[in-house]
Amino acid sequence: MSASPALIHTPAAPTPDGPHALRVAGRKARLSGVTTGDAMQDLLSALPKALGRRLRFHEPKAAEKSFDEIWLENLFDAVRQGDEARYRFALLSRMSREKASALHFLVCKAAHLTQPGG
Repeated sequence: MSASPALIHTPAAPTPDGPHALRVAGRKARLSGVTTGDAMQDLLSALPKALGRRLRFHEPKAAEKSFDEIWLENLFDAVRQGDEARYRFALLSRMSREKASALHFLVCKAAHLTQPGG
């Protein structure tokens, strides 16, 4: 998995209410399982197979974050910051190299569609 070129630091495009948007997209992907051509939706639909289990998302207005929500935010932040070591650790701690490699493009694209601290 050669992640270096895609991990160049670029500012994220603003999105409304980052954690709220992630939760809404995650719940939608979980319920429909349909890919839409939207990088975030496609990633959230593909992750359960790579992880071997469904992702857990709290209600959009919940104060508490699930492990999966925290993991995704950390993964996206690592991409946006160009932190290759943290990015690789986050992915490879939960899935095989092959699965991580297959998801790399979607992870990077989705990361750049979200805004940190939203």
